[in-house]
Amino acid sequence: MLNEAVLLVLWLLALLPALAYALRPRDGAVLAPARLAVVRAALLLGTFAIAVVEAASAFEALTTGTVLAAWIGATAAVAAAVVVRCLKDVDPERGQSLDVLRRELRSRRGATRRTWRRTKRAAAAAPAWQWVLGCVIAILAVSAAVLAIASSPNNFDSQTYHLPRIEHWVQNASVAVYATEIHRQVDIGPGAEYLLTHLRLLSVGGGPYDGAYNLLQYFAAIGAALAASRITAQLGGGPTAQLATVFVLATTPEILLQATSTQVDLVNAAWVAALATLVLDEFTRPGEQRALRAAAPGSDALYLGLALGLIAITKTTGLLAAAPLLLIWGIGRLARDGNRRRPCLCGRSPSRCSRPDASRAWASRGKTVLASLAVIALMLAVAGPFLARMHDAFGNPLGPPVLRESIGVQTADPRLLLVNALRIAHTGLDTPVFFLSDATAAAIGGLANLLGVDVNDPRITFGTSEFPVPAWYPDEDRAAYPLTGLASLAGLAWFAAKGPRLRRAYAAALAVAFIAVACTVSWQPWINRLVVFLVVLGAPAAGLLAAALVKGIARSAADKRRRRAAVGVISAFAVLASVAGLLTVAYGYPRRLTGAWSVFTLTDMEERFVRRLEWLPQYETAAEAVAATDPETVGIVQGNDSWEYPWWILLPDAELVALASVVPGEDPPDPASVDAIVCAEDLDQCADLVPDGWEFHELGTVGYAIPGGAG
Repeated sequence: MLNEAVLLVLWLLALLPALAYALRPRDGAVLAPARLAVVRAALLLGTFAIAVVEAASAFEALTTGTVLAAWIGATAAVAAAVVVRCLKDVDPERGQSLDVLRRELRSRRGATRRTWRRTKRAAAAAPAWQWVLGCVIAILAVSAAVLAIASSPNNFDSQTYHLPRIEHWVQNASVAVYATEIHRQVDIGPGAEYLLTHLRLLSVGGGPYDGAYNLLQYFAAIGAALAASRITAQLGGGPTAQLATVFVLATTPEILLQATSTQVDLVNAAWVAALATLVLDEFTRPGEQRALRAAAPGSDALYLGLALGLIAITKTTGLLAAAPLLLIWGIGRLARDGNRRRPCLCGRSPSRCSRPDASRAWASRGKTVLASLAVIALMLAVAGPFLARMHDAFGNPLGPPVLRESIGVQTADPRLLLVNALRIAHTGLDTPVFFLSDATAAAIGGLANLLGVDVNDPRITFGTSEFPVPAWYPDEDRAAYPLTGLASLAGLAWFAAKGPRLRRAYAAALAVAFIAVACTVSWQPWINRLVVFLVVLGAPAAGLLAAALVKGIARSAADKRRRRAAVGVISAFAVLASVAGLLTVAYGYPRRLTGAWSVFTLTDMEERFVRRLEWLPQYETAAEAVAATDPETVGIVQGNDSWEYPWWILLPDAELVALASVVPGEDPPDPASVDAIVCAEDLDQCADLVPDGWEFHELGTVGYAIPGGAG
């Protein structure tokens, strides 16, 4: 099963470089064209996967056959695109014969060998410290890959709603809203789960199989690092700065922990980083290339619209960064449009050529407006079907009030918003230096008292959570960013102080994004997980600052001392970051390589229940008793935070339906119509729903009911 799933992933991934080759820009002025092509290919494939799910669901045909046919068709289309690109790359003057194509391919192999030789020479000339950073990145990447493949999904949210919703979709052959008592299964952005649904349907013929699920976030982490390194190049960074950017991300504990899980924050961060690098393309092309692109802005609008749509359907918090980035893109285009010049025709004086041409400027502005509308239209095309379902079900495209009120800030009081921002920053920068952490938390509490507000005001706090919470340790839900965060903040401050304008604009966009988070997202103990996209966008600033400090020219004794101090600080950072990354993959929670809770010492079911190991025997006992009755349909009774996914693993042959629903218009079935009932946590409600004459058994947190005499 695992080999089949991994082979499937490799098949799907083979399409990415093939499509990237077909999409690679032929314009030599484009910065990092290979990475740009990969970003574009990922956006197209991600959008295709979501479109397949939505289209199949419209006909209740979300089945293995439908998805398999779609990907076979996609493979054929990509192969055709590759052939067309090969033919286009052949010199037209030499003809299009097969012999010419063979000669072209041999020439390309020779070019590849020359590139490989240049790469080897550059690697041999690289200083030792670059080799060390590269080795650390490689070790962490391999370790995370091992964890991703060897681990079963075991984070809390995946047990509650990320993975159960996939099973309901497969069972119903549609992503339409269904009856459930866990509202997050139907109202939180499903983009990442849509992608996993393809793996679910193609990996196995019957029953849930999730052996390759963790790889989605793993490859999202690689994609985010690739996009971040390109952002670094677009902001003026060379190979050293790009390597430093990747190193910063690769050693960040939360990135490593999420890269081995079925959460969705890294998928969201990858789409946000893709949008950011596409936005910066507007400012990093040579002037004449920008003019050519302005004449046909469709390509930019296409990929920006797809990126925005993928962000909107995956996790709406990513839009808080997308909005200021797109604003920069729009302002930059309009500023350029206003400076459009007359074409310098034969006989026209140079002075007239240098004057702005009002008619050309307005025509260019019109194209920018149309491109902006196209971006929004594409976003709605990708996310629109889901938003329409939310509006039909809850009367609001953003979902039910319980979702908006629990996660979102419910006030515009600037005092409370300031406190919320400080709490988010404190949790994100938490360290094991306890006296420092306690002192800053106390200072925030003191400021709240001084302002006359409650530091845990429910309008800016999720549920009954209380600030502060320890977040320095490597837990997937809480891991803080003290090193990455401080380095990124220092880099962004340097951007603001030293420029140039593009860097200042980028820093301003990230500042606006953080303020938007503080003004819209309530503080919660796991807030660090929700701002991964800001961490990915901030890493290029850290990489650029590190490269600038290392590259500094020492012209005097004072300069030499400052440079030695900078190198010392960077070296200490690199050592601490490396240790943090290695300890995370070795002893992180809930997945680790070594120790008592290693993935190599736990059974598959123990891995799934590592956060609540005491529940495992109860689930197994209840499932065994229910399975003994050979039921066709099993009713589920649970609370909003109950673990539903284990029932799909333990009862693979039964149809599972919820016996209580919080979704308007989706009534649950009659308990008497099912063959057995399983319960998690809300046992009193379960007991009330048990039909007369059935036997109800309480096991602690879990319970079950079967018809009398069936056992």
